[in-house]
Amino acid sequence: MNSDIFPNPTLRDLACEIGQVQIYWCFLETKMRRQLKEAGLQGRLAKGTVFTRWRTYMAELADRSDKSETAAQLGAVEKVSKIRNLLAHGIQSVTADPWEADSAVVVCEGPDGSNHSLTIETIRGLAEEIDKVRRSLRQ
Repeated sequence: MNSDIFPNPTLRDLACEIGQVQIYWCFLETKMRRQLKEAGLQGRLAKGTVFTRWRTYMAELADRSDKSETAAQLGAVEKVSKIRNLLAHGIQSVTADPWEADSAVVVCEGPDGSNHSLTIETIRGLAEEIDKVRRSLRQ
């Protein structure tokens, strides 16, 4: 944030936080891709998204192994993916007035048509949560 110039986040600060989310998501997908390759499933990566292929793999894994651990990992990724997908696919408007407190907000439209207002703090927390989820995935 340009705190020495502006008292509140700017549009650039908000864009930086959105970029952080996307970067951390890429790191998470890299770990998913590695898990699929280690399981001998690199052929699954030829079509569809890494996340979709990984989700299918985890569902199959849950049928053969520790269901609670697998379900917890899948649930954690599903939770962060919902907000990440809003930012990646549903941005409708972005506002940030550096002279007005709490104005750094992104409005996204969900797949069901509902609107979601995400503050800069929410977006920053999402990036941190995605990184936490990535670190928690089994090796």
